[in-house]
Amino acid sequence: MLTAAQRDFDSTPRTLRIALGVPEWQPFQHAMENKPADATYVIQRYVAMGLKEKGHQVTYIAPDGLEDFVFTEDHQNVKPAKRTWSAGLLFTFFSKAVWKLQSFLDIPYLNVFSNYRYMDACLQRLPGHDLVYERNGLYNSGLAMACRKMNIPYLIFFEADQIMELDIMGKPIKGLLRWRAEQILRYNLETADGIICVSNAGKDHLIKKWDVPARKLVVFPNAVDVRKFKSNTDARTQVRKTLNVVDNPTMLFVGNFFHWHDVATLLDAFAYVLKSHPDARLVLVGDGERRPAMVKRVADLGIYHAVSFTGLVPHTEVPRYMSAADIAVVPYPPMQQEMWLSPLKLFEYMASGRAVVASEIGQIIEVIQNGENGLLVPPGDVSALTNALNELIHDTDLRSRLGARAKEDAERKYSWDHYISRLATMFEAVIARQPLDSI
Repeated sequence: MLTAAQRDFDSTPRTLRIALGVPEWQPFQHAMENKPADATYVIQRYVAMGLKEKGHQVTYIAPDGLEDFVFTEDHQNVKPAKRTWSAGLLFTFFSKAVWKLQSFLDIPYLNVFSNYRYMDACLQRLPGHDLVYERNGLYNSGLAMACRKMNIPYLIFFEADQIMELDIMGKPIKGLLRWRAEQILRYNLETADGIICVSNAGKDHLIKKWDVPARKLVVFPNAVDVRKFKSNTDARTQVRKTLNVVDNPTMLFVGNFFHWHDVATLLDAFAYVLKSHPDARLVLVGDGERRPAMVKRVADLGIYHAVSFTGLVPHTEVPRYMSAADIAVVPYPPMQQEMWLSPLKLFEYMASGRAVVASEIGQIIEVIQNGENGLLVPPGDVSALTNALNELIHDTDLRSRLGARAKEDAERKYSWDHYISRLATMFEAVIARQPLDSI
């Protein structure tokens, strides 16, 4: 049976009822409340708020542990979603018995029963929605299972192959758990009517590795709220005073100190920059498991007096730090796999009008034209990064020109307004069961 949205596909724009799923509730709630949160949840917050601003109705869906699930249109008043058969005595007894057997046999938790619980909760609450949009989670298939059962259009935001990410980070999933993760990912990809990739490399990976038809795939680079990330003179003055960099040429990095954030090369290059420009300063905004190693590296290099670690800050504070900077850096090491590269920080730097120095890798090459709206350097090349930073410190006119062009490009190509409008077009196509490779 066609939904109302399918019947009216060729009519004037209308309000859609959209169910938006995220891998975990608490991190998403933090993002919605402007608390410190991982970038992926910040992105989903922008999607949710953008859709609401366009007049669509959005229901948030997420696991909140292994047995509770959230369905709410208001992130502040949250109650667990009701379940039916999966809350019964027989299902509960059987799931506990199987888990005891798995524990005895040293078999890891395989997320089978948790996903049936999720499916049950979704079956109660999804009727009446025009489509479901889900940020793919490593072990979540309950939402996809419900969509398949109810024949509701299902759309995935595929930011990265998380199985491969963990391999790259030296934390591979092994044995039965890896088999289960691969099974879930394949199921979700096969169920999806449309899949949003953040980069062409991600799209190619899905086609080659997971045999996903190209007609289901579109590439949406990440975006930026150009209104919030405009340069702010008052914020610049206040933050620079707080950081004690009032008159110093200041470089900025924003990120989570992940394995693929090459802060080490940035620190090595900055140590050389200080030899030519001893008044230069570097501000590192963010946190993560590699931060202690970077703090130690700063000490070993003898540059602690010139480097500031702010720790994790709410995303609403990030524009203030960007306003305070003169140069913004996007450092990545050489990598064989580039699939997830659509750095949120890159577009935010650009919208802030900062002069950007970025590693010449992945999607960055498509966004930054060397010498036009930023400078590109080979990934992992300390000497090239040093030279680029020195050039921008010395040449204030070049900084201004690159920053102005970057700001213009961000507003014209990479705004959330543009992203949400394109996303709404994709929703219409998914609802009408149309191929997406031409969008």
